[in-house]
Amino acid sequence: DEQSFSREETNVNPTLTDDLIEDLEKMKGDAIGSTLYSERWVLKTLMQISQFTGSEWNDEFESNLCSLWDMTLEKDVVNLLMKHDIITIITRIIGLSSTSTSSRLTEIMVGLLGNMCCVSENVRVELSQREDTISNLLHLFDTPDAPVLIQLIRLLHATAWDLLKEKDNMPSWLENELISFRLCNYTAFILKSSTNDELLYGVLEFLNTLCSVNINDKDFSQYFATSDLVRGMLESWGQLFSNWSSEDGFLNKYHKKVAEHWTAVLSSFTGHVNGRAALCDNYKNIGEIIYEIIRQPFESADVVLISAVNILDSLVRVYFSRSTLKRLLIILNTLYQNAGETSADDSPLNSENLDVILQDCIENYCANVSTVVEQTLLNEALSECCENHVLLFWKAVNDRQADDPGERVI
Repeated sequence: DEQSFSREETNVNPTLTDDLIEDLEKMKGDAIGSTLYSERWVLKTLMQISQFTGSEWNDEFESNLCSLWDMTLEKDVVNLLMKHDIITIITRIIGLSSTSTSSRLTEIMVGLLGNMCCVSENVRVELSQREDTISNLLHLFDTPDAPVLIQLIRLLHATAWDLLKEKDNMPSWLENELISFRLCNYTAFILKSSTNDELLYGVLEFLNTLCSVNINDKDFSQYFATSDLVRGMLESWGQLFSNWSSEDGFLNKYHKKVAEHWTAVLSSFTGHVNGRAALCDNYKNIGEIIYEIIRQPFESADVVLISAVNILDSLVRVYFSRSTLKRLLIILNTLYQNAGETSADDSPLNSENLDVILQDCIENYCANVSTVVEQTLLNEALSECCENHVLLFWKAVNDRQADDPGERVI
């Protein structure tokens, strides 16, 4: 009835008492910027961190640190922490990591700084000017603790985007680590030795960011294109896809993304002499993995297949597989059958455009195979293919020769 409804409405929306109003005003006065986080609580926690010597670690302290870590996704909180010299505090804690500091504390400190780097360019600029902080961070590559390394790679990834911006005042410390090949050595060791899937994925994603984009004529992939890192890439594939069967295709978006990063990094190496040499040093294992990638059920082109064919093309002088050629001709035939189907997606990398790119890559590969592979071996490979696919192969070869009647240089 109307009376009971009135009582329910009163219960849902109680009148604010004077005490409650006063408490709310106090909360507003203590809030950090537009957030509801308490400034006093944050400053108290900062004080605890700054006074930490190693023996104070307990569950409550860890819980408070995790709460602060979560808060650093808010720019107002980041600004407050910077105002109170949080980087100096973090630097000291990380510097203790080789002595009595809990690895969990180090993980949280690096993760907290990583969040701040994601949120604010000012933090990244300040970090670039702190040689002591950078030194302490890079020393963490010596730790066997995977959670710490996960946060370290995430932090480096956040700063890496600044290398890709066309600004003269961008910090150069990470670029210095690249040019010296120290970062290559760090990541290669992780790829070869880690069994932590999350860490391996983070490294692959980080490498893809640095290797796949050229800005201001800077090709950062050249600083990773070593045989040692390629061997690490092979080890990481074995770990991440240990139970994978190509007959099932990629089981989920995660596996697809891993393969995308993995093939993109190796494909970026094909653009320069040292990179191609590093790939050729490991041609057999790479070729076997590429075959597993291309033999999965084919529906439409994607960046994984495009990168895979580019890698094969770079290996053509040292590696040729009849099964691989046969599979690529099957895919090429499907692409011809799908040609002309319209797509409503106008994006630069819609499925129709990817089909065209993949077709071009396969045809280039066929043309290169025809000039490099010994004729008897090539004839044996083509004899295992159906007549229509053989015709497609020679069509691709003839089209490329018509476009470039001179000698092909691979």
